[in-house]
Amino acid sequence: MSRVLLVEDDPELAGVYALKLRLDGHLVQVAADAASAAAVFQAERPEVVCVDLWLPDRPGVELVQRLAAAGADVILLTNDGAAVENPPPGVALALLKVETRPSQLSATIARLLAGRVPRPE
Repeated sequence: MSRVLLVEDDPELAGVYALKLRLDGHLVQVAADAASAAAVFQAERPEVVCVDLWLPDRPGVELVQRLAAAGADVILLTNDGAAVENPPPGVALALLKVETRPSQLSATIARLLAGRVPRPE
């Protein structure tokens, strides 16, 4: 079982993604802002962190950089098309939310954990 932190401020969307990930055997925690996400990451050290760029308390880019520097595998999950095309440093994968079904996110996490996705340098 892998530990996943989902950083998403839309509770309904977070709930849908989290439910599918749990059904697929992941231990999932959800944080609605960067401060909560940083605290959960520090306490739990999840293997994968899925981060939205638009968070209520600070830009998600700051959180991504902090998590990547701490060794996290970060998946950017955003509706910012420019960020998906040119993700910030430290992002293992960038996905467009409007095109990513919960099952696709779960499969992407499984591929990342299995080493079938190259890690950023």
